Amino acid sequence: MTTLLLVSRSVFLISVGLYLYYFSRRKKNDVVIQTWLTIVVGMFAGLVSALVDVNLGNYTWDSVRISFFLYSGIIIYSLWKLFQELKKRRH
Repeated sequence: MTTLLLVSRSVFLISVGLYLYYFSRRKKNDVVIQTWLTIVVGMFAGLVSALVDVNLGNYTWDSVRISFFLYSGIIIYSLWKLFQELKKRRH
């Protein structure tokens, strides 16, 4: 579990770096799909990290509940936006 926690936090940090990179390149290149995909992966890694912390006993479920729902909401919204962009590209 500790390894999963380390990996999920690393993926989260890499996703933040990639998001900042894509955000700075959004005017020059068409990186909308990459940006939304990075958001989905980063939020999923943050969600896994929060759940692993609860499983390890670092936090209680009551202290993580709000962040769990926020992560879930952002993931659902980002997936919706990603699929909308992919649908635009097909036509």
